[in-house]
Amino acid sequence: MSDSIFNFKNYPIVFIGSGMSKRYLENSPTWPELLEEYWNKIDNNGQGFYNYLSEIKDKYKEKQNDPDLNHKVYSDAATYIEKRFNGLFNSGKISLEGLTSKRVFDEDISPFKYSLCQRFKQDKLKPNIKKDELESFKKFLKNAKMIITTNYDSFIETLLSEQNVEPKMYIGNDGFFDDAIGWSELYKIHGDIELPNSIVINSYDYERYDNKSILISAKILSSMIKSSIIFIGYSLTDRNVKKLLTDFSSQLPKEDKRKSAERIIFIEFKKDEMDIIKTHRTDDKSQITYTSIETDNYKKIYDEISNIDEGLPPYDILRYQRVIKQLILEEGGKGNLGSILVTPSDLDELEKHANSGKNLVVALGDKQLVYIRVKEMEYLEDYIFDKSEIPNKSAIEFLIDCPPHARTPFSKLIKSCDFHNIKISKKEMKKIEIRINMHGKIDNLVKSVNLDKKYSSIGFRSIEDIKAENLLKNKELLVIIKNIKSISKDELRKYIQEEAFPLFKRNGKDDHLKSNLRKLFLAFDLLTYGDVSLDLLNKGD
Repeated sequence: MSDSIFNFKNYPIVFIGSGMSKRYLENSPTWPELLEEYWNKIDNNGQGFYNYLSEIKDKYKEKQNDPDLNHKVYSDAATYIEKRFNGLFNSGKISLEGLTSKRVFDEDISPFKYSLCQRFKQDKLKPNIKKDELESFKKFLKNAKMIITTNYDSFIETLLSEQNVEPKMYIGNDGFFDDAIGWSELYKIHGDIELPNSIVINSYDYERYDNKSILISAKILSSMIKSSIIFIGYSLTDRNVKKLLTDFSSQLPKEDKRKSAERIIFIEFKKDEMDIIKTHRTDDKSQITYTSIETDNYKKIYDEISNIDEGLPPYDILRYQRVIKQLILEEGGKGNLGSILVTPSDLDELEKHANSGKNLVVALGDKQLVYIRVKEMEYLEDYIFDKSEIPNKSAIEFLIDCPPHARTPFSKLIKSCDFHNIKISKKEMKKIEIRINMHGKIDNLVKSVNLDKKYSSIGFRSIEDIKAENLLKNKELLVIIKNIKSISKDELRKYIQEEAFPLFKRNGKDDHLKSNLRKLFLAFDLLTYGDVSLDLLNKGD
């Protein structure tokens, strides 16, 4: 089409910076703003934050023209602030909810990084954001082949989870050596709020990160054969961007500058600019040519990327590739696939047929069992109606693959599992532990419900009384969750089985409604089967 911005035919790799959180979330700070916030929490003898930064800057006089100077100053400041903050915690002058000195010692947790994680968990949408732009952003994320972010917060995962998309998530340097599928993957390279020690912020963290950053470049380059990369939420002077361009310059083939520009796209924020200003630029240091797009009309960019269609969205490709790989390579290697319709040797024939343009239908299975890959609708139906048709092993695998922020009912499942007989890796067990910490207490879930003053203060003892208020469905669900401990379990079960779940099943588009329904399912699960603690993972010891 004549007014298209890009010439993409393939799903892109998307590199997301803090500018995106700042665009949509309240109190989302820049790096110096975050450091100043914590500077004011420590005993700094009355010295001003920027006076201290100037002191550090003076130490690097010989590097005044170094483009990384501010980065060095901020990371040194973070090192000092962390040391002071941790000292105040250890002396009892600072306390943090949920963190004890024993836990700090046993788990080698930095109280400073723990506090950062708690701070970024309080993310909340700005009240004045453009809802249609946010919806377009969600679809844009869904159409990314791979997402790489330096953000700590869970904003990206939340938006994907609301669309029932469960990317494979890697934190820090995890995943760069893995034999990954290469589709629907989320790399949080500077850490995640659920793992305090993964946070990259001080000078030592960056030194370790820099030593392994070539792995990130290699991962991206291997995916750039067909996919372009989009940087969004970054300044062109950002150190992460500059470093990647330098790595690319030594690895990318020498090619026509226009082709290079189609591979690498920078979306730059230009306040109130509703046109798309598109230019080709060449980075002075790396000599990489890229496309620069200046605009405030992000919706137009999101919508164009969302219209890319390779036949299946990235998440579905991830699911199918993962199943085929597990069946053919793992089970076939163990001799478990007996009489199977597709074997490793058949794949060559399949590829020939595919290359000849024939339409193919592939069935996978053995004589006695078709491999069970549980989908959310199947899991919920089995769970809510107590069918017990899904084996615990398959249900646990589904739970592990769910994004950590997805409110999936799991109390009954965890309490019925013998984890000594279910073979899962330490990394998978860690995901279950994260879910328990995030979603294992009904009181926390009830507290997370935000209602207006009227419905926060009124108590209800039945769903019938709540329905009599004639509320919109989303609000009705939240009021039920807020009062769930006062409503009879029989009435709740009837409402969930006869009204809430059928509504979830037939509603494919309202992600907000589905998110609130999931919240209700989890709340009822915790009410019925009780809170979940980490001790349950060790039962039988």
